[in-house]
Amino acid sequence: MLKLLPESHRKRVRLLWGSIAIVVVTGLALVGVFFGNTGHSYATPLNLNRPAQVVTTPKTVPVSPAERRAAESTLTRFVNSAFIRRDLASSWPLATPHMRIGTTYAQWLAGDLPVFPYPAAALHSFGLTPKYSYKGVLGYDVLIVPNRNAAGRKAGQQVYRCELHQIRGRWLVDFCYQAKSL
Repeated sequence: MLKLLPESHRKRVRLLWGSIAIVVVTGLALVGVFFGNTGHSYATPLNLNRPAQVVTTPKTVPVSPAERRAAESTLTRFVNSAFIRRDLASSWPLATPHMRIGTTYAQWLAGDLPVFPYPAAALHSFGLTPKYSYKGVLGYDVLIVPNRNAAGRKAGQQVYRCELHQIRGRWLVDFCYQAKSL
């Protein structure tokens, strides 16, 4: 039986490691064949007894210059307060109840609000670009351009997506999230 093994120690070690590799690969293949996918299906079950749910985009409507000025005034005040975390009490009434869900007034005043902060020393100016307009809803991209100082260089330009809803004749911020850094 020893005649079947190579005489060189190096060749015997290589034969051993090769045999182990073949056994491991064969074992994994057998496990894959016999056990396969034991997980649960994430397929959405179909209910053929109910009508299909169809998502429709609201009809785009033009916004009057007065409404646009009012919405942009609200958004400007909100950005200058909530983004920089300066005078947070003034941004609380500018947020919809939806935006304030899960945040108490005390938490809001402590700076724990659902808007990603922007460094106070970095805000130089910002631009508002309306993206869409539905009945009672305006969507904006807010571009923030930083000061030319250390904080501004660190923060860089930021784009936030914000949506305002007209509630009882007032424009209020429903959400703002950071879309990208430039």
